[in-house]
Amino acid sequence: MQNNDYLFPGVAAIFLAMLVPLYWLGMATSVTDSDILWQDMMSLGLSDIVFAAIPLLSSYVYLKLKTILNERWNISQIDLLIFIMVAINILWVSTLLLDVTSALSSESTLAQNRETFLSIGTSVGVGGLFLFGVVDLLIGIFLLANATELPSLLKAFAVLSITQGVLGITVILAALLIFIFPVTLIILALLFLRKPESIEIV
Repeated sequence: MQNNDYLFPGVAAIFLAMLVPLYWLGMATSVTDSDILWQDMMSLGLSDIVFAAIPLLSSYVYLKLKTILNERWNISQIDLLIFIMVAINILWVSTLLLDVTSALSSESTLAQNRETFLSIGTSVGVGGLFLFGVVDLLIGIFLLANATELPSLLKAFAVLSITQGVLGITVILAALLIFIFPVTLIILALLFLRKPESIEIV
């Protein structure tokens, strides 16, 4: 496979690395303030498009990671984990249905279901973070188990994946992912964009 085949996932990873901190830092107040979160949930706008784009682009990048691992290093142990990660991302995107429902509902219906909607959104968000943490941790462990066969970039990705996993599982420390996940994405971008012959085995 030619290196150009990984141009788009490389560019997507770089774009995502910029988008993640911009979005989540901008949404920091809504995460900690239920009133602001509710106001955001009651309307549809650009923030919802960005919210959907992040997990969808993440899924695309990780599916391409699966492909490159299979093709260049014959590693398929994490295929199922990546599919699970994609499923969690889809579940996260599905919370936008709450926004759609809120935007189309009457004020009385919204008043009656506010706590239910907030509870569902928060539960999916927190539960998703925990599950992402478990998956990230396992991905890192499986990759490090093949460390002697992997290039330095993948070893660095594995270490960052384990770090993300630990932070995600704690949930409380997951806010640090705003800064660590972009670094992970840049590592993946470098992996995608470098020529196969330039990826050394260490």
